[in-house]
Amino acid sequence: MKDGMIFPFKKTWRSRLDLEYLDETSGRKIEARMGQSQSEDQADHTAVGKKLKQFTDYASKETLGQVHAGGFLHHRIVLNPDGSQTSPFALSNAERKKRICDAWMEHLQKFKTSSSNPVIQHRLVFTMSEAFHDKLVEAGINPDIVLRSSLKTVLNRFQQRFHPKDSIGYAYGLHHDTDNLHAHVAICPRTAKGIYVGVSMSRSRESGNKNQMTYLMRSFARENRRWDKLLADPEKLKAILEKRLDADKISSFPKIAPKQMEALDLDQSLYATRLRHTYRSIQEVEASLMKKRQAHRTVRILRRLPRLLGRRKPMPVRTIEKVAGAVEKYSLREMQTLLYRMKQSYREDHQIYCQHYGFPTNNQTQNQTHGHHRTQSQRI
Repeated sequence: MKDGMIFPFKKTWRSRLDLEYLDETSGRKIEARMGQSQSEDQADHTAVGKKLKQFTDYASKETLGQVHAGGFLHHRIVLNPDGSQTSPFALSNAERKKRICDAWMEHLQKFKTSSSNPVIQHRLVFTMSEAFHDKLVEAGINPDIVLRSSLKTVLNRFQQRFHPKDSIGYAYGLHHDTDNLHAHVAICPRTAKGIYVGVSMSRSRESGNKNQMTYLMRSFARENRRWDKLLADPEKLKAILEKRLDADKISSFPKIAPKQMEALDLDQSLYATRLRHTYRSIQEVEASLMKKRQAHRTVRILRRLPRLLGRRKPMPVRTIEKVAGAVEKYSLREMQTLLYRMKQSYREDHQIYCQHYGFPTNNQTQNQTHGHHRTQSQRI
C-alpha cells in the first residue's frame, strides 16, 4: 500500500554473522553515514534521527541503537550461566548483542552442513512510508511501537505458515537515520528444531522454493489495511489502544523544549497552567512507572531463588506470593492506563494552546507550533 509500510529488499549473508548493522549508533553505521555525507553535503550525519520528521515527538536517546531478539533467540538470551534468568530489558545493549551472537552461532553449530559456504543469516528491511509515519504521529501514536509490533506480527505469521509447530529466531533494530523510519532484521537460517529457514524470492518445483517474500509482503499489506481502518475511526482506535498492555508506550505526545517551558512558566493563563501541570505530571508518572517495573522484576527474581537452590516454599507462602504478584500486575496496569489517558488529555490541551496562543520554536523561521515542528537537533 502506497501510504503504509513497504518491504524493500532481502539479502542472504554467507560470510559471517554481523549484527552491528542492526545498531544505528554503532561505529560502522556512523562511518557509513559520514561517507554518504561527503558525496551530498557537509551536514552532520552522525546525529541519528536528524532527518526523520517529528522524531522528537515520540522517540528518545534511550531507544536509539537498541538491538532486540525475537522467536526462540529471545528465550535463549535471558538465560544466565547459573541457570537464573535476566530480562532482556535489564541487559545493556552491548551485552544483549553479545548474547544474541553467542546463542546464534551455538545454535547453527548444532546442525552441520556439507556446504562450503553456508548461509549465516537473511537480512531484511522493513520501511515505513513518510505519509503513514506522519498519520501515526498526528494521531498521537508512536511509530516505533507500530513498526515493531507489525514486524513481530508478520514474522509470527511467517513462522505459522512455513514452520508450524516450530520456532524461528531473529534479531532486529529500529533506525531513524534516514527520511524513513525502518527496521533492519536478521533471520537465523535454522529453526529451533534445525529446519532450514528460506526467504526465497520465487517459486519453482525444481528448487522447492515457496516464495516466502511474497507472503511477507502480503502480510504487511494486511497490517497496513488494519491500521488504515483504525486511523479512519478515532473513537475505535482510542478504545483499542486503551486495552493494549503497552498503551502507555504506544501513545506519543509533543515534547516541550527547556526554552519553551521557560516561556510557558511565565504565562499564567488557564491553558498554560493546565498544559504545564499535565506535562510535568506525565513525567512524574513515567518515572514512577519505570521504578515500579524495575522493582517488580527484582521481586520476581528474588522469588525464584529458592527454586533455583532446590528448595520448595510452603504452599501458604506460594499462595500469598501469587496473590501479591497479581495485585502488583493490576497496579502496573492501572498506572499504564492512567498514563495513556494523561497523554491523550495533554495532546488535546497542547492543540488548544497552539491554536489560541501559538507555541514558537527556537527557530522563528520554522512552523510556529511545537506540535508540527520539524527540527530534530534539540533532543539528539
